[in-house]
Amino acid sequence: MTWSVCIFAHNDERQLPRCLSALEQAANGERLQVHIMVNGSIDGTAEIAKAFAAVDRRVHVHETQVIDKANAWNEYVHRIASDAEMHVFVDGDITPSRVSFNALSIALAANPDAYAAAALPGSGFNRRAWTRRLFESRYFSSKLYALSGHGLTAIREQAIRIPYGAIGEDGLLSYLLLTDLKGGRNDRHQERIAVAIGAFFEFDSLGLNMRGLAAYVERLMRYSERHIENQILFRLLKSGGVSSMPEYIYDIYTSDSIKDLTPRADLLNYWFDLVNLKKLKSGKLRRIFG
Repeated sequence: MTWSVCIFAHNDERQLPRCLSALEQAANGERLQVHIMVNGSIDGTAEIAKAFAAVDRRVHVHETQVIDKANAWNEYVHRIASDAEMHVFVDGDITPSRVSFNALSIALAANPDAYAAAALPGSGFNRRAWTRRLFESRYFSSKLYALSGHGLTAIREQAIRIPYGAIGEDGLLSYLLLTDLKGGRNDRHQERIAVAIGAFFEFDSLGLNMRGLAAYVERLMRYSERHIENQILFRLLKSGGVSSMPEYIYDIYTSDSIKDLTPRADLLNYWFDLVNLKKLKSGKLRRIFG
């Protein structure tokens, strides 16, 4: 049966050709259908995607003006995805390793109760800690993972959608899978997420220059936003279950939900949390998290 590949692309004109060119080796000859979800790009990402689609009938481009990966994920899962043995999710700025898709498929086949299979980071200075966290807690990265056909069907049947505007859908999806798609406090269903030994993804490291430093600061600010978002959202889901999932992430930021939040104590994250919490508590919710 054909594997379906969903690629999320936002302003990835430099990395996307490399990602697309690696798909053949990642699948090692297996049949593919490829859906490129171009969301809100203002560079040449859409044109590059369409150029690949023009010469390869397996490639389909879906373009929206909305800059929101969560919305693109919902579109693929609930509207675009057709029947497939496996659905592979890829960020357009990474390169999947050779036979990585095969490794994801093998992991799902070896763990029939699994809804998802997670790939491992093949680059990055913190890849060892990243990998250790995956094995210990089963929280995976959105850069490369797969859902089984029955896993995607279960998500559809329960009408589970990532809230519009959410940051870091990988943490939320990991949590949902670990709760057997129910939410709540029982997040010990580790059988729902398999680790695919042999599936790796690589990405460009930030340069040791002013541009790289600025990108690093921006990344830490976004990580802080994600941390605050998860604190509130997970608290909501643990108490109310999956039925309490909001449609829009902005709806979780209320005076009551943020009043007791404090910055993390470590020096790396303290100042970013402090800045974001100050903006939140001043009422600028949608501007910061929209």
